[in-house]
Amino acid sequence: MPVSDLLEYPLAERADHPAVTDAQGTLDYRQLGAAVDRAVGWLRGQGLTAGDRVVYAGGNDRAFLALFWATLRIGAIFVPVHPDLTDHQIDHIVADSEAALAVCRPEAGRRAARTVDVEQAWQQVLAAAEDGHRADVGEDEVAMLIYTSGTTGRPKGVVCPHRQMLAALDAINACLGYRQDDVVLCRLPLSFDYGLYQALLSALVGGTLVLARRSEDMGLLRLIERTGVTVVPLVPSLAQILTLLQGKLHRPTKVRLFTNTGARPGRAVTAELLELFPGSEFASMYGMTECKRISILDPEDYAEHPDSVGPPIPGDRVRIVAADGTALGPRETGEIVVSGPTVMAGYWRIPLEAQNRFVRRPDGSLELHTGDNGWLDEDGRLYFVGRDDDVIKRRGMRVALTEIEDAAERIPGVTAAVALRPEPEGSPLLLAVHGSLAPEAVRGLLIGRLDHSRMPDRVVAIDTVPLTANGKPDRTAAKALVEAAEQAARNSTAPQTTTASPRSSHEPVAV
Repeated sequence: MPVSDLLEYPLAERADHPAVTDAQGTLDYRQLGAAVDRAVGWLRGQGLTAGDRVVYAGGNDRAFLALFWATLRIGAIFVPVHPDLTDHQIDHIVADSEAALAVCRPEAGRRAARTVDVEQAWQQVLAAAEDGHRADVGEDEVAMLIYTSGTTGRPKGVVCPHRQMLAALDAINACLGYRQDDVVLCRLPLSFDYGLYQALLSALVGGTLVLARRSEDMGLLRLIERTGVTVVPLVPSLAQILTLLQGKLHRPTKVRLFTNTGARPGRAVTAELLELFPGSEFASMYGMTECKRISILDPEDYAEHPDSVGPPIPGDRVRIVAADGTALGPRETGEIVVSGPTVMAGYWRIPLEAQNRFVRRPDGSLELHTGDNGWLDEDGRLYFVGRDDDVIKRRGMRVALTEIEDAAERIPGVTAAVALRPEPEGSPLLLAVHGSLAPEAVRGLLIGRLDHSRMPDRVVAIDTVPLTANGKPDRTAAKALVEAAEQAARNSTAPQTTTASPRSSHEPVAV
C-alpha cells in the first residue's frame, strides 16, 4: 500500500479522536481528512500529477500535514524543506529536484515550474473544494525526497520509496510500541525525518500529534501537561530544556517514553530527566536519513547498557567492517554497514557508481555504508563511536562541513576554505579561509548563504591550506595550524592582526 493509506484506519475507526494539535487548536481525524481532501483538490487544480515533485518549506502546523498527505495521495513526491534555510539553499533543492511546485518564499522557488508562498497556498487550500481522488500508487514508487548533507558540498536527495518508508515505520513501532492513546510531542521540525515519522507513527496507531515550535520552548512544559503528552522525541537541547523547566516547576505529566537519535543527551541529563518525569523510560536509537532507523535499545536495557544504541531493528542487518572492507568481530571498531528493507533507494539522479554510501549487493539489494564508526557486542548490540570526518550533528541538524566550505569558496576573493570539525561536537565551529578577502567580510557574505545551523561561529584567515596525500584539505592539520597560531598569540604581545601559518606567531584574524 502507499504511505498515504496510513490515514485510512484512523479516518474509518477513530474519526472523532484528536489527530493534531497546533498553535491554531485541535483537529480530529475527520477534520484532518477534510483538510487533506481540500489540499488534494488544490494540488490537482495546480496541474500536479503522479511523479511531480512538490517542495514545501513550511513550519510545524496542520498545513504541512495536509499538503504532505495530499501530495502522496495524488502520487506526487513530497520534498520537505526546513523553512529556516536560506534562499540559496532552497533554490538548490528546487532546481535539483526539478520541482513542479514550490511552496516557499518566491525568491527561493523561482526555478520551480510554479511557486506559491506558504501562507497564500494554505489560504487557497482552505478555499478549495474537497477532492477524494486517490492515485494508484505502487509501493516501489517514490514517496519523498529528503535532502541531507553529504560529502560533495551540496545537499543530496535521499530517494524514499513507499515500501522502505512503511518497512521502517513497522520496524520502529515494533520496538517502541506507540499506542492508540498516545499523545506524541513533535517539537522537532516536520521537515526532518525524525519529526515527520512522528506524524506517521501517530497515524499508524490512530494517536494524537502535538506540534510545537522552538519559539514556544518556555511554555513547552505547560503544553505537555495541558495536552497529556505521553511520548517525547528528544534532541540534546530539548532534553536540557525539559530538565530545566521541570526542575523548577515539578508539574504532573503523563510522559511514559523519551526517545533519542543522533547526538544523545549526556548520561547525567538523561538520569535527571527520568527522575523528574516519574514513570518514564528512555529509548536510545541510531539512524540516518538514508535508512531512517538502524538500531533501537529496549528501554528495559538502558540501565545495564547505557552506552549502547541497541540491536538492529527487525529485518535489518548491521555489520562492522575495516577500512579494507574486511568484516570485524565483536568489540572491534570499524564502519557501520547496514542492509535490509529500510535501506532507501539511493540519491536522487546520481548514478549508483558515483555514490559512496549505497552499494549494490549480489542479490540486487542496496547496502548502506554509513561512514560512521561503531562496534557490536557479543549479543549484537550496537555502540556508536563517531561520525565520519565530513559530517557533524549541529543544533539538531546533520551538517556536512563540505557544505560550509562550498558556500565560502563561492565567494569572490576566497580561494580555499576548510571547516574545522568541532571537538567535542557542541564546541564552536571555525572556518579557516585562504584568499584576499578579510574574515569579517567572508562571514558577512555567508550570512545570506548559510542557515543558523551551518553558520560558522568564527572565520579565521590562513596563508596556506594543508592537504592530505590525495589532495584534499587536511582538516586535522588545518586545525592544528590555527590552534598553534592562537596559542602563540596568547604568549605574544604583538598586534593580533596577522594570519595563521606554520611559521606565524600571531593570532589569526577572527570574527
